[in-house]
Amino acid sequence: MIEPIRDYDNKFFREITVALAKTMSKQIRWINYFQPLNDGDTGRKRVFLPFYTSLTGEERFIFDAFVDDIVDVRVNMNTDQFQRGSITFQGFNARSDEFANPNQYLSQKADINGTLRRVISKVKAVPVSVNYDIEIKLDTYKEVDIVSTKLMDMFYNYMFFSIDYYGLKIDAMLKLPDDKSIEIPREITMDSDRKKIIKFSLEVSSYYPIFMIDIDDLITCDNDDDIDWDSLNIPRPTNDFSLSLQNYNYSQGQTITTEIKRVFWENYILQQNRAETIRKERLIQPNPKFWNKENFSTPD
Repeated sequence: MIEPIRDYDNKFFREITVALAKTMSKQIRWINYFQPLNDGDTGRKRVFLPFYTSLTGEERFIFDAFVDDIVDVRVNMNTDQFQRGSITFQGFNARSDEFANPNQYLSQKADINGTLRRVISKVKAVPVSVNYDIEIKLDTYKEVDIVSTKLMDMFYNYMFFSIDYYGLKIDAMLKLPDDKSIEIPREITMDSDRKKIIKFSLEVSSYYPIFMIDIDDLITCDNDDDIDWDSLNIPRPTNDFSLSLQNYNYSQGQTITTEIKRVFWENYILQQNRAETIRKERLIQPNPKFWNKENFSTPD
């Protein structure tokens, strides 16, 4: 079964941010050496530096969510994890000088009215640079030294990572920041903050795919009766996916511009109708033993 669609699924910049936090959480790691407590221990402890991001943009909302054993009573002490990193999204810009050939046809996979569908459309890959502010809070000078070297190792290795966006694998690359600052308090008192903080800006280079077909225009919603579809110049979506896709393609001029396009989209609609017929037959007879063997290669 397909998982329920959530409001933050398939959001490009959020996917980049979450993937960045996951990548940095895995890469910034080291080993602490302690005196073994018994003969069976080595005294070695592997340490990972977790990175977090907040949907509100405020770092203070990431952690303060702990409660005591008594219902609706907050703890009186600070229970935040001390060594941690936070990631804040600061915006993006397009790199027009690296714009590639927009005449590419790719498929995007999405849950349309409760069924996983594959939609082929023309795609424009727009090069983008996504900007972040990184803040790492540490406890000791030794941790500052270790994390600084781990950052150098990660950035100078030209760290790549990827995200899944509507079924497409999109690569992204971390760029080494030009400068970073380390804040270390020199006067330690009972009231002073003893955190050592590493701050720097980070740039992530990637490509944003712009699909000619907007998946949202094929999904039915509860308030569709209240919308003037003629003013939008798009057909109203229905639960009949093949019909909605065909009407949408005709309204966008993707099936009538050239003979090659017309044949391409007619064949594509034919395949979609065939796949829909097979899907309905398998719902009626869920036992694979009775399925037509010729249809096993057809996408569901």
